[in-house]
Amino acid sequence: MIPNPLMPLRPKDWLRPQRVRGWLVLLVMAVAVPLVLFSVFLLIRNVDAQARQTEQLVLDRTRLLAEDVEREVSRLIAAAEVLSTAESLTTNDMASFHRRAASVRDRLGTNVVLRDPAGRQLVNTRMPWGADLPDNTPLEADQRVIDTGQPQITGLFVGDVSQLPILAVIAPVIRDGQIRYLLSLNIPPDRLQGIVSPERIPAGWRAGVIDQDGVVIARSHQTEQFVGKRLPASLWTGMQRAPDGFHRAVNLEGVEAIQAYSRSRSFGWVVAMSVPTALVATPARHALLLFTGGGLILLLIGVGAAILLGRRLTRSVSQLAEAAKALGAGHPVPPPGGGVAEIEAVGRAIRSAADLIRRREAALAESEARHRAIVQTAVDAMLVIDETGTIQSFNPAAERIFGYETGEAVGRNIRILMPEPYHSAHDGYLQAYQNTGERRIIGIGREVEGRHKDGSVFPIELAVTEWSAGERRYFTGIVRNITERRRAEDALRASKAEADRANVAKSKFLAAASHDLRQPVQAMMLFQSALAERLDGHPAVPLLDSMGLAMNGLRMLLDSLLDVSKLDAGLIVPQLQDLAIGPIIEQLGAEYHPQAQAKGLRLRVVPCTLTIRSDPALLMRILRNLVENALRYTERGGLLIGCRRRGDRLRIEVMDSGIGIPSDKHDEVFEEFFQVGNQERDRSKGLGLGLAVVRRLARLLGHTVHLRSRLGRGSAFCIDVPLVSRQATGAAPSAARLVPDDGRGMILVIDDEPLIRLGLQAMLEGWGYRVLTAGSIEDAVQHIESGEWPSAILADYRLRDGKTGLDAIRAVCERLRASVPATIITGDTAPERLAEARAGGHTLLHKPIAAHELRNAVVEMLPAAE
Repeated sequence: MIPNPLMPLRPKDWLRPQRVRGWLVLLVMAVAVPLVLFSVFLLIRNVDAQARQTEQLVLDRTRLLAEDVEREVSRLIAAAEVLSTAESLTTNDMASFHRRAASVRDRLGTNVVLRDPAGRQLVNTRMPWGADLPDNTPLEADQRVIDTGQPQITGLFVGDVSQLPILAVIAPVIRDGQIRYLLSLNIPPDRLQGIVSPERIPAGWRAGVIDQDGVVIARSHQTEQFVGKRLPASLWTGMQRAPDGFHRAVNLEGVEAIQAYSRSRSFGWVVAMSVPTALVATPARHALLLFTGGGLILLLIGVGAAILLGRRLTRSVSQLAEAAKALGAGHPVPPPGGGVAEIEAVGRAIRSAADLIRRREAALAESEARHRAIVQTAVDAMLVIDETGTIQSFNPAAERIFGYETGEAVGRNIRILMPEPYHSAHDGYLQAYQNTGERRIIGIGREVEGRHKDGSVFPIELAVTEWSAGERRYFTGIVRNITERRRAEDALRASKAEADRANVAKSKFLAAASHDLRQPVQAMMLFQSALAERLDGHPAVPLLDSMGLAMNGLRMLLDSLLDVSKLDAGLIVPQLQDLAIGPIIEQLGAEYHPQAQAKGLRLRVVPCTLTIRSDPALLMRILRNLVENALRYTERGGLLIGCRRRGDRLRIEVMDSGIGIPSDKHDEVFEEFFQVGNQERDRSKGLGLGLAVVRRLARLLGHTVHLRSRLGRGSAFCIDVPLVSRQATGAAPSAARLVPDDGRGMILVIDDEPLIRLGLQAMLEGWGYRVLTAGSIEDAVQHIESGEWPSAILADYRLRDGKTGLDAIRAVCERLRASVPATIITGDTAPERLAEARAGGHTLLHKPIAAHELRNAVVEMLPAAE
């Protein structure tokens, strides 16, 4: 008997196999019922979603209008704050301030009013300057400005001059920590009205701006009726619950509407948007009807498709059963028919199952053989342990590294390969990992120590991975012996440490030697300069000039050492700018043409009109060093200074026909004190520091230095600098000039060397200055206590008892309770000493100092003291 598919099945019928026809009926019902229920759910959800979307749209539009209002008011606040800093308010020049305020009024379309804290008007740009101004009624916002010291926004009030309702931004004018004036800028009503104008909102919507007291200050519709009126409590209360949101209420026109609002966090104003409920409900009803009709159509289509599919399944299921029987019997499986792709796919899968199983077995065997070959031939040790730490696999590389045979290691705990403390901690680590999952090595890798069979310990690099086979977990470790790498790293660190120590020792030696040499040289130069002024016209003047030349040579050596120290300390900061290269190389030609002519050499400069980017002073220093170097080592022929364009860079070349440089010395010539062909250290050929300074300056500027040379034929030093397309605005570096002075003022000289004090005193007094000398901080303070107040201070950096010139300058200024212009004089070229002196904020001179340098420094200090 065939069961009726339309009759309900009894509970016991569910336990018996059913015909496909019965399941098809259930399938149709299973498809139809959920579709109907889901359609009903979607209809309800769609209506709610449209309502929420409309509410969100209204709120978003409200926020945009609020941002426009806040941007407009913030612009006026910024203008008020800028105007409050006017210099004319500091000097009480109200006429000048009126002119500046009028320009702000014309530019922003507002009115500017300046009042004193009592509310009396001082400036009103609605009135011409000098006109009588009305007494201003103090505003509630005035007190908030005085209490907070911050700009405030007023409520709506009637202007004293215009007699119209206005709003204003009030900003404090603070001088010497006190509020001197109150500065007001009117908020133009037409600006706010333009933000909420009907053209900016959809038809039927209403928008308005309400101040912090609930008063309407702008509205899109019926402006005359509602502006200046306070909102009803029912509306205003709903807008004070949160910074922004929406609620349903009756608007000012008595219409039920969605009310969206957004409050300014800066000044408390509220922008509100009102949309009648009728405008929102109509689209929702249309969408509801459309969705209902579409849902019914989709439901009918789904039911029909389910019935057709069921018929196809009925014809094909019996063929699939026959295919399964053939697979079980080992017979060939015929392809199923019936036109159902899924059932045909199952038939094809059953037919190819045997072949697939055979292929997988072959692939598994090949993979196992390949894995075994990799493990056996790997250079690194590979070990497998189980979750108890027992070794399961041990490859030949592991035998070589640890000294154990495979038979000796497999079956034993991995701890035999670990020294302490890893030996004792290993089992606890495995247990903790299994309990907590915390990883210290697994999947991370680290450097640890391993133990050889003979007990020796060596460094290893260990990486561990975890894998599972059934319910058991295993861990594979890859071990690499890094003994040789550690030795190489230790040797490299030792070499670097030794090089660092040697470099520090060199810097300390140069600094100490430079300081100790500068002290007596400075004294000699001071006495020589003072004596030269007193013996003008004396027969001994040529001897004094010769002495000056000798000391200038020694000074040149010490200054070159100082340049290297400055560059190493990073105290020179390049000032990059666009400049024409033509005037620079032409100035070089003009400066060195007399020297070249004196040696019988030709000096030629090739003009160039291109523009480069560099520091003019530092670039000129590089080129001067190269030209001077070429002049020293060229005996016949001449020099050429010119430029070549190389893509986006310009190559500046200084070429000579001198002695040339061997190819194996091209790098050494840029080292300190290295010279070619000057083993006797002839001072007329320089000191061997010029090219070292060139390389450091070029590296600082980001330029590249090149050298081409042929022994006996000459050399070419080249500098690659960036090209720019536009004309340069910078000028070539100007020559140093002597600052004139009038010889007035008292100068305090602080130095613990008596000879230096006497030399400075003699030179300064010779220039017409009054001089106080002190050998210590105490002597300097004693001069101040005796009533002698200096106009400027010259202080040595190093004083006795570990004190410095910076300490002395601070002590004098503290006793005077005033700052005094000061210059630090030091013979120390160590980078850290140079940085410390520069951080003191004073002028820095290095010994030995030439007379014109000292005179310029003194003249520059005295105007600052006045």
